[in-house]
Amino acid sequence: MTLRRIAAAALALTGLIHLVLAPEYLGEQAYVGVLFIAGGVTCLGLGAWLWARDDARAWALGALVCAGMFAGFVLSRTTGLPGFKESEWELSGIVTLICEAAVIALAAVALRAPRRRPAAAARGGRRAQPALD
Repeated sequence: MTLRRIAAAALALTGLIHLVLAPEYLGEQAYVGVLFIAGGVTCLGLGAWLWARDDARAWALGALVCAGMFAGFVLSRTTGLPGFKESEWELSGIVTLICEAAVIALAAVALRAPRRRPAAAARGGRRAQPALD
């Protein structure tokens, strides 16, 4: 399995967990639940995009979204968010933190790696987005 596919799966798992937990958080603090839904849908979409093709934009957006979700989780358990503070570091949250950290780390590797150019582009054809597998 490629690094790209591992990152895509981690994004999808993060998104799925957030969507499953969204109703609970909608009941506790509506804006947190809405953020769970938005983050979950975004992660699933980015995971599908990254699974389908290696695209620097998908890597960058995935890392950015994961960094925000990671920060949101940690802040909600430490300093708290406006009108919302959790005390427990539940297992589902730890799993998402691990997945988010993995996406961030893999994106850093992928975005620093030299991009391969397809043969047509190397012969002077249109420059294509290279694949990192």
